[in-house]
Amino acid sequence: MSYRGFLSAAPLVLAACSVSSSGDLYTLEADTDAVEADDTSGDTAEDTGWEQADTDVPDDALAVIEIYALDLWAQALPADSEMVVFQDGEYIEPSGWPKVNLPITGPTLFEVEITADGYEPLQLVIDCNGTDGPTGVQVYELYGDPVGLSVSHDQREVDGKSLTVHGVFAGLRHKWFSAQGRPARRGNQIDLLTSGEEAWSIAADEIWMADDRINISTWWWESDFELVRDPWTHPYSTEAERQQNTILTLLDESYADKRVLVGQWLGQDGLLDWVTSDADLRDRGEQPGDGFEFMGQANPTSGVFWFELTPFWFSDRLLDQWTPAFDRNFDADNAVYSTIPGRVVDLTDWPVTAEVEAASYHQKFLTVDGEVAMVGGMNLRHVDWDTDEHLVFEPRRMNFDASMTDRLDVADKEQQTDSPPRKDYMMYMQGPIVQDVDQVFQERWDHQRWMGVDYSENTSSFELVTDLAPIPGGVQAQLTTTLPAPFNENSIAETWLNAIAQAEDYIYIEDQYFRIPMLTDAILTRMEQRPNLELIVITPEVSEVTDLGCVWTYLTAGDLKYAFPDRFHTFQLKSFDTQETWGIDETEGLFVDINLHSKMLMVDDKFMSVGSANKNNRGIVYEA
Repeated sequence: MSYRGFLSAAPLVLAACSVSSSGDLYTLEADTDAVEADDTSGDTAEDTGWEQADTDVPDDALAVIEIYALDLWAQALPADSEMVVFQDGEYIEPSGWPKVNLPITGPTLFEVEITADGYEPLQLVIDCNGTDGPTGVQVYELYGDPVGLSVSHDQREVDGKSLTVHGVFAGLRHKWFSAQGRPARRGNQIDLLTSGEEAWSIAADEIWMADDRINISTWWWESDFELVRDPWTHPYSTEAERQQNTILTLLDESYADKRVLVGQWLGQDGLLDWVTSDADLRDRGEQPGDGFEFMGQANPTSGVFWFELTPFWFSDRLLDQWTPAFDRNFDADNAVYSTIPGRVVDLTDWPVTAEVEAASYHQKFLTVDGEVAMVGGMNLRHVDWDTDEHLVFEPRRMNFDASMTDRLDVADKEQQTDSPPRKDYMMYMQGPIVQDVDQVFQERWDHQRWMGVDYSENTSSFELVTDLAPIPGGVQAQLTTTLPAPFNENSIAETWLNAIAQAEDYIYIEDQYFRIPMLTDAILTRMEQRPNLELIVITPEVSEVTDLGCVWTYLTAGDLKYAFPDRFHTFQLKSFDTQETWGIDETEGLFVDINLHSKMLMVDDKFMSVGSANKNNRGIVYEA
């Protein structure tokens, strides 16, 4: 049975699917507004029918002001938002929502404040000089971080009169979500999947149910990776029986079009392009017209460069979201810049002083039919499977080619598994956010086709599904990414730093790495501001032999522990079991390190980010 349609609504709002896939792809963020079936909050201007009937205007009206209450993605604010209007110092009752109409009969001054839960408030002054032309109104923002503010002037028929209509489009900045990122869409069904057993069995169901297309992005691919491993039969299964549940067999048997992107290391289609894929997958890429397409993608980032988030123009988002905006005459608006400061990044400083393309496309996600998406930290690789129990002796974690004898020896606790216990997460998503996951794949896919990389001659394009309806009772979620040039997206960084700036009670980090100076500086600042704020970090033990960045982890933890000895808490995950021995003692206790591969950030039970972005600077600066 497909997992589709049987998920309960998540209790939190997500902001980063790292999607923050580590986003890498994806950030799922927290906003507590549920979307009811008849609720249009969060729809685009076009969806909400903003060309609503205009209210009556006085006979002596010279012009009309239309104020549109939006967020920075040109979506309507939630219905419980508030707009307060004063005219020449006197409060007036505004009419309409989310478009408010204010007639002008002479020189006057409007003061407007728009507030919404989870957003920075916006205060505007609208100065009307009493003329009826396009220069009759000037709009000023009073204070705050850069917001969306676009103004248009048009001559239209209003209540039977030809009047100048001044459109004031106000876009509020969200406190948690990334302004630079894709829309923080409402009405999504989101479930956190806490093990490879759960995530990959659901993925297998979705692949089996696919009708149109399957898009997969992974950093590492093994064709014999088993998605489904039955606890009762797997240890006794033959290789041929287990082959039926491998990713390659499941895709081969699907009638849907398959497109697979796999990360490469140290240059595009170079000498080491084979390391992260295998011959079976490359064979599919070589065959034209078989409905199974494959390309690799390397991350070209190297050297020294200036890092900052790319600004955007609010008017561009209006034009993208609302067809009538094409007929409006807009004033030139100011660019909206991120609140995250820029900095110099030097990739020659570690681990060797040379310009090498050591970064990767680290995103792990899949979409099916443009209707469901799964985003997280798990590769299609033998180590990326475990259960929630993280057993020391788990025969299903044996390599694909392990013998039945070896599997049964593990089941009998006579030998340990080929791979240690593994902790990681995936997000299962339905609703409008799925189009954003698919769009990330499309952008990368089309770029590789345009570049003419290996096997691109055997690939095809596809159309996005963009009409996904909000799910009643769903949550607000945002897909955030780190993407290097030429895409230049860093919404994971903005979202994480937003979340730290909002923290009141606790910050919880569970990650494969913990050496992220940019985030650490923000945590130190926030903990100084909030004397009751606790920091909990779960990360693996650092080995000075195998971990080239161990010194940075040591310094990160040392700085925090020195500053907040009673409020900074670190832990490691281990599994325990016993094993019979033939020595003096009959049993031996075993503590085994859990291979922690998670990339999770939570704040105050309000925000959760899950994806493929590690807590290191590269995860939010240049690692995809």
